[in-house]
Amino acid sequence: MLKINGTNFSFSNIGLFESDGDWIHPTVTVDSYEIICVVSGEVALREEEMTYRLRAGEMILLDREREHGGVARSTGYTSFYWLHFYTDHIESFRLGKQFSAPAHAKRFFAELMHLQEHDRTVAELALARFLLEMGIQERSGNRTAHEVLEYIRINAHRPLTVGDVARRFGYSADHVSRILKREFGYDTKTAIVKKRLEHIESLLINTEHTVKELALQCGFEEENKFVKFFKYHEGISPSQFRNRYFYVHMNSK
Repeated sequence: MLKINGTNFSFSNIGLFESDGDWIHPTVTVDSYEIICVVSGEVALREEEMTYRLRAGEMILLDREREHGGVARSTGYTSFYWLHFYTDHIESFRLGKQFSAPAHAKRFFAELMHLQEHDRTVAELALARFLLEMGIQERSGNRTAHEVLEYIRINAHRPLTVGDVARRFGYSADHVSRILKREFGYDTKTAIVKKRLEHIESLLINTEHTVKELALQCGFEEENKFVKFFKYHEGISPSQFRNRYFYVHMNSK
């Protein structure tokens, strides 16, 4: 157990839920806080009397000791990370209720699942830092910069250019790069590469598609170009990256 801003904090567990057909979240009440991060599909939930609809790339914080459950069935492929943790003062983290997932969320959750099996102390520290950083992100930031970054994220499956992004928002390429650099510390070209890599890494971790299939899905004309792009930026091949995450606890209902 950790002390965060004078309050107790502890990590409980994490998993990845997947359903390929008709599914609805069961109605439950648990004694821990829970975060759900949707990877694919949509999840419709209620918490007591409030209803929430989560799409891919969105997260929700569910309160402890409050009943929650599904309000609509998901048909088709649905996938989300869930994690439970304890704290006696959730306000210390200054989190919102429903919010966009940070850029590195899916990669972080996959790593946390690995740490859960091998080093729970490090897992607890990593989760505490992640939650604190989310609270900071929710409280500050340039709106346009975040909208640009979100646009890049949801189009990470295709080969965006700096010009494409600038035209979408009606600014010059230099202006877009300046606001991104001021807010995040990197320019548009770097943002495109980062989001593209995060998208690719999520597919490598969360699907069983071949490297050739992923190359086509991500807008690469040839598998070789896809592999070279990934290896240039990450230092390892897509297959080597995927093999890093074979210690993954998954559940499905």
